Amino acid sequence: MWTPTSALEKRLVEALLNDTQITSAEFSEEELLEEGAQLASSPLFGDYVDLVLLRWHDLDEPSSFTEIICIGLKKNLNRDVIIHAIESLVAAELDELSPFVKALDARASDEGSSVAIRVEAVAGLTRFALQVPRHVPFASSGILRLLDVPDEWDKAKLCRLASILHDQLEWNDAINSLKDLAKFTACSVEARLELGFVEMANAFRSGDMCTMSSHLAQSADWFEESARVSEDAPRARMYGSVARTLASALISEEPPKLDLVALNEDAQWVAHYQGPRAGAHWLSSPPEAELEWLPLIHKPQDGQDTDKLELLSSAMLIFEKVRSVCLQKNGEKKYRPPQGISNFAEKCLTQGAMSRFLKTDAAQNLTSTGRTRLIANISNLEALPGKH
Repeated sequence: MWTPTSALEKRLVEALLNDTQITSAEFSEEELLEEGAQLASSPLFGDYVDLVLLRWHDLDEPSSFTEIICIGLKKNLNRDVIIHAIESLVAAELDELSPFVKALDARASDEGSSVAIRVEAVAGLTRFALQVPRHVPFASSGILRLLDVPDEWDKAKLCRLASILHDQLEWNDAINSLKDLAKFTACSVEARLELGFVEMANAFRSGDMCTMSSHLAQSADWFEESARVSEDAPRARMYGSVARTLASALISEEPPKLDLVALNEDAQWVAHYQGPRAGAHWLSSPPEAELEWLPLIHKPQDGQDTDKLELLSSAMLIFEKVRSVCLQKNGEKKYRPPQGISNFAEKCLTQGAMSRFLKTDAAQNLTSTGRTRLIANISNLEALPGKH
């Protein structure tokens, strides 16, 4: 069991135990620098990084502290501490991330480290890549290094990281990497689930309805495969139903008959019980957002006339919400939706929103000229190639 030995460590532990707000003024730069090497390998490394970052722009020797933080990222043996340090670095929004990127890259490739910590290093690289896209090669190479590591439960998080690089940063090898991960028992469920989401993203990058429907059908196949290899997979079952219904509705086929009671139960379970794992909160949107699929899927199931543009527009909005990642921007946490939506999909999104608006009470206030123009804009989509 670890025991604090230095005066600085004891003061830090006392403050943490008493839930006292720690301020940089309580610790001189000299003592932070003097004890940095020891703290880099201790359970207090994350708290040490917090202290240093509080006074980052006033440090006399920032390069020395950068070196200490990099040592901790490369050597600290505690996964939760590494997560803490990465979280602090992300929140700090530093102008220069390269030294920390190189340190995490070294940790991701360190075969002497546990797979759990190597995966967290890749997660950190992914977060830095979202802040500065030129770091994408480090994140993607981190995933590729771990593909062939023996069957480890910790690799499941790699599946979500691969899909983030696909959806947010257009990493072309994501699909093949996920297919490789699907071969391992420990992460086969997650890999197939993420392949389903990747195909949903590809649907909204398509240039016509038929191609969208094809990608959604492939998406449903992957979700159903994920459910098949799992002992219990409410999320995979739910999204298999969602994707299959959308695939049919977009090309005017009869939607598959679903057990709406079971679908509702799966969605409720996902919203209330399938929270993010430790260190993965930034990967997940608010869970209640996934409940928004229910009223959307009920319409075609209830035999109601379905406007394809309205359905597609609503599906895109929900997809963007549930597949967003949480980023730090100008001191605030903001959700960033998947990128790369096609021009065709963007126009469908706009036209669907217009069509929905015409059915609201607010549309009654439109002048006859305004209503005519809005209807004309909606009908302009007919001229887009490949609509049918």
